[in-house]
Amino acid sequence: MKPFRLLLLAPLLLVGAAQLRAQAGESDLRLFGYFQNHLFIQRTTFDHPSMQELDHYENSFGVQQLNVFLQRDLARRWTAFVNFELINSYSSLRRWGAYNLEEAWVKYRFGRKLTVKLGQHIPPFNHLNEIKNRTPLLPYIVRPLVYETSFSEFIATEDYAPGRAFVQAYGFLPHGETKLDYALYWGNGPDISTADFGSEYDQTGVDTTANFLVGGRLGLRHGELKIGLSATYEQVKSLHGLEPQFSQPPDALDDVPRWRWGVDLSFLWRNFSFEGEVIHVGFDDDVPLLKVDRDFFYGTLGRYFTEEFFAYVSYQATEEDFTGRDPGSGDFYVTSLDINLPEIGAAYRINDRVTLKAQYAPVGIDIGRSDIADYDLEDNRADYLALAVSVIF
Repeated sequence: MKPFRLLLLAPLLLVGAAQLRAQAGESDLRLFGYFQNHLFIQRTTFDHPSMQELDHYENSFGVQQLNVFLQRDLARRWTAFVNFELINSYSSLRRWGAYNLEEAWVKYRFGRKLTVKLGQHIPPFNHLNEIKNRTPLLPYIVRPLVYETSFSEFIATEDYAPGRAFVQAYGFLPHGETKLDYALYWGNGPDISTADFGSEYDQTGVDTTANFLVGGRLGLRHGELKIGLSATYEQVKSLHGLEPQFSQPPDALDDVPRWRWGVDLSFLWRNFSFEGEVIHVGFDDDVPLLKVDRDFFYGTLGRYFTEEFFAYVSYQATEEDFTGRDPGSGDFYVTSLDINLPEIGAAYRINDRVTLKAQYAPVGIDIGRSDIADYDLEDNRADYLALAVSVIF
């Protein structure tokens, strides 16, 4: 059997083994998961100065995301966990979507003050990163953009929040009704060898550099109030090759330090809830004219009308800047991409395992350029209505 088919059958093989062990009374392996199906209705208006305004319509059903989890307590204080993820109606035959091994880790719990996790896992960063794949537990259909896994095919989501780490120490330090939570983690840098971009001698899935990701989060909880500060540091090669444009030595942008900074705030007051985040991605490139920073913000205010029905309004904004150089004049300019997304939505929990959702948003996507004068390159708009059913199984 081909290795790829074995990979696809891995969850089923593990489930079969679990059933045999369970029949023998030897295992407490848990199999569970989440999936979300949606209907997406969208109108996009393309507005370019050199073209006539154009409207494009799309209506589509799909399996937005499916996660299958395997968890087992190996011994006292030891727990193992595996997370398989499929996105965008995954089909290898039709070349749709993606199938990922998102997590495979083991943890040892010394106590509530310290737990150590070893293996591939999604690290804590702000509020949503660790829980972004728990679709039935979130009110959103389309999550805040930098956490929307199904958009990872065309949005560089892992530039904003770390996708994986391999070593983590975390815990809680209580003080009366208040507790301090912390997490420190360590993992690979972003320059991972792939079948498309690695050399024929590279092993895929491994870091091709000597760089590491280090990061952490420090949080404070008091009752229903939670606030946190997050940061990561790594060195990236994504700017390598731009040196000639900025009259720099050949290796000046080979290993550029990249920082992510994040702040998150969430609270529940009576029937109202709020959650919000700010993310800034900066590069220490030591080239004054080079600008490649990224910023993201979202805030959601919601109300529980009943235990089953929750409605919310939300706003999010993304800004990306990149410096270029006009080959004719030699002048520098900054190209900016701004995405502004106000939205309203609702979630109705039919029972403990099934939730219905609705979401509407008018999206603004502006691409501009700044050199001698500011002007718009594109001013695009997209209106979408999404309906979804989200299930725990």
